[in-house]
Amino acid sequence: MDENQPVHHEHHEHPVHHDAPKSGMKIDAFKVAVAVLAVLLIVSIVTAGFTKWGFVGAASQDTVTQETLAFVNNALLQGASAAELTSVSESAGLYNMKLMVNGKEIDSYVTKDGKLFFPQAINVEEVSALATTGAGAEPEAPAQPAVKSDKPKVELYVMSFCPYGNKAEETMYPVYKLLKDKVEWNVHYIVSVSGTSVNSLHGQPETDQNIREVCVKENYDMDAFWKFMSYVNNNCGNNGACWKDAAKDAGADASVIETCVTKKGLEYMKAEADASNAAGAQGSPTLLINGQGTSAVYQYGNTAAYQKAICDAFNTPPEACGEVSVAASTTASTAGGSCGT
Repeated sequence: MDENQPVHHEHHEHPVHHDAPKSGMKIDAFKVAVAVLAVLLIVSIVTAGFTKWGFVGAASQDTVTQETLAFVNNALLQGASAAELTSVSESAGLYNMKLMVNGKEIDSYVTKDGKLFFPQAINVEEVSALATTGAGAEPEAPAQPAVKSDKPKVELYVMSFCPYGNKAEETMYPVYKLLKDKVEWNVHYIVSVSGTSVNSLHGQPETDQNIREVCVKENYDMDAFWKFMSYVNNNCGNNGACWKDAAKDAGADASVIETCVTKKGLEYMKAEADASNAAGAQGSPTLLINGQGTSAVYQYGNTAAYQKAICDAFNTPPEACGEVSVAASTTASTAGGSCGT
């Protein structure tokens, strides 16, 4: 397969939010309120108001919103990312600016004179309602019992340059090291194939890396595969430029991988597309254990949660399940979204 094959469709990752249990809504609402107030305090301290930007008292909506956008990019983001203005409207006596940052839409507000900027607003009625009705919320639905087997089948569906998929891989890696051949490990790639064209969500570099990772998996053992994949995640950016260094680190031959990409790439990607479609895996990451999906995959950094989800799927858990995997207690846990098609 030609590694320079064009990709016809490219999208960007977007967060997929997972519904919290209703019994926790009251607490979550106040956490949000506290977080927003903290952000507003930091903004007011760091920026010392908008006066130094020279647009206090600006007369037009366009001037205020454009100067606010410049303020966000220059003073707050400072080149770490770029905000784009997708729409603006009037709301509650303010300009409601919808900003797109790293594929995420942020609902922000600015006063009409340009003096005050609010990165987020609290709906007082909604928070008050949650505070007064939390005690009567419906109880959390019980989790489904794990599907058990003697040797659990773990299937992780990812996109090689999806940041959420990479977090899942890095969270899973210590569990792989702990359980190794006691588990049937499967890592699949979410792609689409039309004729001889292979499409992956983040473009041709991701398509190429998906194929390389499958080629390592097919030509070497799982130790080499996980090592190769982890090296790329941590060192090669979002284009896989240092993949040959990753191959060397994993004990794999770059020329073998290149030959595999050319000769077997399309065949492998068709198989990956079929596997992802059969599993209904559209978002990266998706985790199935013995064919049952689990939301534990979204606890990025919480290796212990991954370990428990897999160990619960054994008919008789091995002694290793009683051990603490490397990084299980030292990696910060964050709940998050996924890259979706």
